[in-house]
Amino acid sequence: MVKLRANMIRVKGALEIAAELYARQMSSLGDELKISFTSKDSRANRPLSLSLAVNGRLMGGMRAPLEVARRRVDIAYVNPSAIATMAYRGKGIYKQKLPLRALACFPSWDRIAFAVSRDLKIRSLYEIAARKIPLRVSTRLAGVDNATYYAVSKILSLYGLSPARIKQWGGEIEECDRPSSPRRMQSILNRQVGAVFDEGISKWLDEALANGYELVELEPKIIREMERYGFKGAAIPKTRFKSLPRDVRTIDFSGWPLITHKWLDEGVAYSICEAIDRRRDFIPVDSGSLDMEKLCRDTEDAALGIPLHAGARRYYRQNGYLT
Repeated sequence: MVKLRANMIRVKGALEIAAELYARQMSSLGDELKISFTSKDSRANRPLSLSLAVNGRLMGGMRAPLEVARRRVDIAYVNPSAIATMAYRGKGIYKQKLPLRALACFPSWDRIAFAVSRDLKIRSLYEIAARKIPLRVSTRLAGVDNATYYAVSKILSLYGLSPARIKQWGGEIEECDRPSSPRRMQSILNRQVGAVFDEGISKWLDEALANGYELVELEPKIIREMERYGFKGAAIPKTRFKSLPRDVRTIDFSGWPLITHKWLDEGVAYSICEAIDRRRDFIPVDSGSLDMEKLCRDTEDAALGIPLHAGARRYYRQNGYLT
């Protein structure tokens, strides 16, 4: 944990220092980071504390919104945007509506894709269940905290499928820790799996399409059911993938919202957005440079999904990013 002390006007500076420390010390910090600040609210003459967390076992999955709502941490990244929306609505694993607010939503275009071997001649995931196909499936690590595994499993359940049922029919589940896992890529290249169900499609889909796999669309009623939870229907466009013959209906998996709880001090929220703005040229994003106007509204690369915090909304409006 990195602890910094500052008065209110130094919050944005402390955040910039934290960002630089994180960039320089990744090798020693690992992939989990928690930073705590102590500041003073000059208006109420009381101490303010602020805790930011990202990645790791607890904060790198679907439990992050719960930690924020319980005020164990104040700010966290989540992915995709749908997870924040689901938590805000109290759907899925979230048993009640969580008092979440957004500070920003960073762009990261992605989709869930269901790729199957062309040899199987499958046109719908319903056929896997109907034919009890003993598929060998490459997908993500199991566990409800894994947002990818949750989304894939939820979609499969709507088709009467599950990893357990596929195994009962003689199939196998090849779990990978990331979309571009060497094991995954080798399995695609050598046709060692009958299907790949995953997101991060820019990392593996072109390879799959070039090696005898094709995409299966999700039926409209399946997409509508997923939208009830907070996901959005979307297309995998042929313009992005050279071997794709047509657009394919599926579920959006875009966005990295920076979330907080509704009780975060408005001045702190404002300063965080100001710090992001000051460092926008140094913050890496998937789509080139950071566009502040896109951080505070729904875009194809990042659905906002939940209300902006009042302090964040004030910053974006005062600086012309939000009208």
